[in-house]
Amino acid sequence: MAKLKLTEQQQAAVENRGGSLLVSAAAGSGKTKVLVDRLMGYLTDPDDPADLDEFLIITYTRAAAAELRGKIAKVLGEKLQEDPLNAHLQRQLLRVYRADIKTVDAFCTALLRENCHLLREDARGHALRPDFRVLDENEAQLLRERVLARTLDEFYETMRDGDGASLLADTLGAGRDDRALGALVLELHGKLQAQPYMDRWLASQEQLWHDLPPRVEDTVYGTLLLSMVRRKALHCAALLRGAAEEMTSDAALADKYAPFFLGVAEQFALLAAAAEEDWDAAAKRRVDFPRLTAVRKCGDEALKAKMQGVWNGCKKTAKGFDEVFSVTSAEAMEDLRAMAPAMLALLKLTADFSRAYQEEKRRRNAADFSDQEHEAIDLLLGADGQPTDLARTVSQRYREIMVDEYQDTNEVQNCIFSAISREGKNLFADGEKVFPVKGKT
Repeated sequence: MAKLKLTEQQQAAVENRGGSLLVSAAAGSGKTKVLVDRLMGYLTDPDDPADLDEFLIITYTRAAAAELRGKIAKVLGEKLQEDPLNAHLQRQLLRVYRADIKTVDAFCTALLRENCHLLREDARGHALRPDFRVLDENEAQLLRERVLARTLDEFYETMRDGDGASLLADTLGAGRDDRALGALVLELHGKLQAQPYMDRWLASQEQLWHDLPPRVEDTVYGTLLLSMVRRKALHCAALLRGAAEEMTSDAALADKYAPFFLGVAEQFALLAAAAEEDWDAAAKRRVDFPRLTAVRKCGDEALKAKMQGVWNGCKKTAKGFDEVFSVTSAEAMEDLRAMAPAMLALLKLTADFSRAYQEEKRRRNAADFSDQEHEAIDLLLGADGQPTDLARTVSQRYREIMVDEYQDTNEVQNCIFSAISREGKNLFADGEKVFPVKGKT
């Protein structure tokens, strides 16, 4: 069977040795083959042949790690058939099943077991010991629910009439029915796990609610909404203009529909421009959809149905804009200020729950998957965000860090890779979409 030949771009990714390299390509385009061939290039370099254990190769499931290990073993076997007396390749084939080809979780678990003595104790004097147990998701969920129940009991016991906590409880529940509140705390806690420095993120959110600006468009909430409106308005304008162009193939359809499509497209464009100005300017720009004229002699009913689908979809989007701009900037700010005490109470409640959950896991000498990543950050990055001595030691173990399917990486994992890859300087990553790495040159 003929070997798959690399494209010019793939070959460049295999051979480039200029520093960190981020390869973005679509699914099925041969990204993993590029990774394997790049690795083989290092192992078979005639001037400086590398050993397989000089590389950390990360993928995102155990099955994928096993599959990748098998591919590497297969290619090594093929190269040995071509050069059966090559002692270096023979050693690599023996090492392939001991090589660092693993998931992020497996890497973090090994790092923690080796370096638990460097971790800080929690407020109750508990720290992970090397024999810690990794909770599976079902066990972690049960433990979260138990800790949440205790945290909510304490929340209600300390709540006073008229404070932010009572406003939060009144907003989300009836009496002591705390299911909605509990679900919201768990949701926010889940989002918190994607932050490399959770305490800092919570503190920044508290600061945002303490220091609300005078205009809603200057808040994170308002900025995101206006950005969303602008993006969707431009998308609808493009859809309607494209539809008007497409319907020129049917004269009857174009005569009746095209003027309306182009007119509404212009309204969407004006709304997008107004959203660049401020909240109230955008609120004044309503997008009105006139009633489409009947087309009695349409020669392409399928095209007609498609055009009506575009029209109705954009109309639904415009109705969503009406809901966004149902209040003025001043009214929206008044609502946000009224909501601020409840939001601050929610952030405190989430912080209390997160702290109690962490302490309970420490008491049991257990960790969940998120813990391992955050504990790894504590080991690898100092308070100033710079790599620790341990990170520099780990980074010297590896000639290169290779990350497969990099689009699945979150910011927590990105911090880990940056710390152990000499701040991104010897990182190779492939994925459908890849993002800049801190320290990348």
